[in-house]
Amino acid sequence: MSGTSSNSSSFWQWRRPKFTNTGQPTDVVPTNSAAEALCDLFGDQELCDITLQGSDGGQVSAIRAILAARSTQFRSKFFGEAGKSARSLLLPGEKQLIIYKEWDCRVLHLVVEYCYTDSCAAFESQPTEEIARLIAHLRVAARAFRLPGLDTKVKQWGWRQINRHPALACAMIDEGMRRDDIDDLALQTLQLKPRAAMLPGVGAVGPGILALSKPGLLFVLRTLEETTSHMLLLNVIERWTEFSAPGDTADSPLRERRVREAFGRKCALRFIRRDATRLNLERAIQRSKLFQERDDLATGISSTMALLDSGLQFSRRENSNVDDNNNNGTSNSMKTNEPARPYTAIGLVRLSMEDRMSKQPKIAKRLELDPALELKSIKEQEQMHPGAQPQTIQHSLSEQ
Repeated sequence: MSGTSSNSSSFWQWRRPKFTNTGQPTDVVPTNSAAEALCDLFGDQELCDITLQGSDGGQVSAIRAILAARSTQFRSKFFGEAGKSARSLLLPGEKQLIIYKEWDCRVLHLVVEYCYTDSCAAFESQPTEEIARLIAHLRVAARAFRLPGLDTKVKQWGWRQINRHPALACAMIDEGMRRDDIDDLALQTLQLKPRAAMLPGVGAVGPGILALSKPGLLFVLRTLEETTSHMLLLNVIERWTEFSAPGDTADSPLRERRVREAFGRKCALRFIRRDATRLNLERAIQRSKLFQERDDLATGISSTMALLDSGLQFSRRENSNVDDNNNNGTSNSMKTNEPARPYTAIGLVRLSMEDRMSKQPKIAKRLELDPALELKSIKEQEQMHPGAQPQTIQHSLSEQ
């Protein structure tokens, strides 16, 4: 056995002449280059002459000459007329304090780190929702501080991580909406891989649709309304409403859940419409948790589908008018190019006076005799039903 072990060790030594089992890791020998010397200055408080303060109160110390050498925006701010006048008011040995209300301390730290080291620690970290949101802020900061190299590195991080983990796209879109600058790659990933981006599986990196706020959810649903299956949109809305679980003791989590369910129900009525697969859509709505606890909707699917077909028209479609009063006595349907009517806060389309008169001939004759009759009837209906919607009042008028 000893001969065999010696032969095997000699074999590996022959394949790797410098191989040794007793070797110890050696320290990295510094090359004394200018890049390494510049990296060593990062965080050195003795040489720093300026302090950047973020909106959260955190501070980052730096050398103004290094920042000015990397960015023209820093150069004009530190060494321009405003910068010279601000330095003239400082005491000897006092650091200049510059407050940025648009950025927090983390973003400023990454910007300063890039100016020193030409890289950022966030790029080497494990991708998470927090890192994705931070990268979304850093992307906007790179353009604001005129750092094209940092912008390129942010794009490289996006191509590498978002393509590998599509569930991070929603987090970047949500943060981009707050800055009015949504990442194109994240939006493209959402459109090409909607299920992987919004409904990630077990073990996937990223929260998916759960990372979106209410404005972010509305933006995503509006973006995917015409190109994605409405069955998938219904599943997305249901997943979003389950983000907040009801509490056991306090009533605030339960109230938050009720609010999210009400918002999700409005989104379902807003963005989901009938299509060719009506039977499957009816079954999905019947099994949906959004409508199970609603007495007016749980009594039957016909009422739910009636809401989707009636006044809750959420997609812009051309209006069609029927001319029933022509001389020949025939009805001809023709499409008009009238401008789309404005939507209300919850997406209801209010019918105009002409449409109501054409659809309700009995009331039209009464209105011709007494134009103030409609206003009087609406006021009476509002007193009888204070919380009723305009559509409900119109239906009650038609019944009269």
